[in-house]
Amino acid sequence: MRIIIYGAGGIGGVMGGHLARTGQDVVLIGRSGHVNAINNNGLKFISPAGTEYLKIPAVTGPEQIEFGPGDAVCLTMKGQNTEDAMKDLKKVVDDVPIFCFQNGIRNEEIVSSYFPRVYGAMVRVGSVYLNDGEIIARRDPPGWFVIGRCPKGKDEIAETVAGQLRQASFYVKTVDDVIPYKWGKLMANLGNAIGAITNAKWGEMGHIMQAAQKELSDLLDEAGVHWISQDQISKEWPEINEPLKGSIPSEAQSSTWQSLAREQGTVETEFLNGEVVRLAASIGRKAPINGKLLNIMLEMAANRDHPGKYTAEELDGMLGLATS
Repeated sequence: MRIIIYGAGGIGGVMGGHLARTGQDVVLIGRSGHVNAINNNGLKFISPAGTEYLKIPAVTGPEQIEFGPGDAVCLTMKGQNTEDAMKDLKKVVDDVPIFCFQNGIRNEEIVSSYFPRVYGAMVRVGSVYLNDGEIIARRDPPGWFVIGRCPKGKDEIAETVAGQLRQASFYVKTVDDVIPYKWGKLMANLGNAIGAITNAKWGEMGHIMQAAQKELSDLLDEAGVHWISQDQISKEWPEINEPLKGSIPSEAQSSTWQSLAREQGTVETEFLNGEVVRLAASIGRKAPINGKLLNIMLEMAANRDHPGKYTAEELDGMLGLATS
């Protein structure tokens, strides 16, 4: 299948770059500055194997693509951009398989209101996107995915896309029910906001992360929502625990951290910590820790603040976690 990467940033750039390196048919959709740099110079693709300039077709919108029956769209933009992307895509194609290679669990719900064939994907990829035209794929192997059709099931299209990603050196598992895996990844992604707010390492922010995760875990239990932790995945899928063949160190943290560093003006925290707030409201509860993290992140993004505006100690106080 031709893979159309809609959102050619960190995750999309790593996927598109590795697919292109193995001779597969790929098109990138991205922001104009990034796309212009790719079309002028090739995608500067930095990986443990070295630096390459990959010639990959890149456009700024789906209206510049002639869609056919052999296409699949892989969404890799941040969740806050999904709705607008679907409106633009629906103007040019009525039905195309769409894979949500995105954090959070709400994107599939949004996409399903526009298109009938929707697939979820839990994503673990080490990527850095700070400069237009340049992607750093930090790891070899580059990452791993869990893929399934939504709301449930797997089919030939899911297996085909999974096979193409395996050919591009990703670990891929197909499952009948992908959303529990995505809840588990969301649990891990609650730390994105903490790292972006404080620039703190795990030793400084671990207790904040644990408080945010406990808040979500308690709500999931009360709501009767099944989720699969990252530890459970590691136990059932030993392949992903194998030592990396190579890696590139980076000061950049999560994709949320990178959004602040690029002064993008928006962050996907609404689809991460905000999802905890949404779940709490659905069962008549509150999520004060994740709610506060969400509000801080939205304010920082709107003000174009860079990562590390507050120390971990200051964040402790703001969250009411400080101990005397």
